[in-house]
Amino acid sequence: MASEDRTNYVYEFTYSSAPGLREIFQCKYVKPDEALNRFRKILALTESPFDFKIIVSDETMGEESSFQVKGGSIEEMFVKFKVFLETSTGFVFEPVSEEISEVGLEDTRFESMSNYDKMQVIIYASFKHGKFSSLDVTEIYQDSFSEGLPKSTASTYLARMWNNGKGHLERYGNRSGYTYRLRTEIAEVQKETDRAEELLAAIQMRVRD
Repeated sequence: MASEDRTNYVYEFTYSSAPGLREIFQCKYVKPDEALNRFRKILALTESPFDFKIIVSDETMGEESSFQVKGGSIEEMFVKFKVFLETSTGFVFEPVSEEISEVGLEDTRFESMSNYDKMQVIIYASFKHGKFSSLDVTEIYQDSFSEGLPKSTASTYLARMWNNGKGHLERYGNRSGYTYRLRTEIAEVQKETDRAEELLAAIQMRVRD
């Protein structure tokens, strides 16, 4: 991460991804607008209504701010989180354009990408045709990023993208061996595949240099 893009902030999101299921996601040292982008991705994968808690810590100042909301639509969650970030960090967001609804993968810097971000790139760029398994994903992940991804982790991430049939994946089979298919008939998925192909090509060149 370039020094001018690094911050001292640590963001922790505790949220309900489904009834009775709580998860924690953390990202570090990115600007508030990047944290907002990542939170938007999380919102897109959750069931509504749900509740969340945000904690923003400044490692340099030793200060911490938190914000909790229960219930509401995805758009309401997004707006409230943005206001909280502006208040707690003093960051001034650029005027929101229509593009805000499409969080592009190319906006994510390689150094700050989580394993889930990178696996999404693999899915969108490499599996536009036919079915695939978690093992297929781990093999391409290893080849693309020169680092391993446990098969159990890949299975968890795939289930998140499937999101009980509401996400960008279709699922087949049973627990002994699920396979998935990318729903390329959806316009949003088509846009993500185009962006992911460009990003993956750039990442592979960087990893292998």
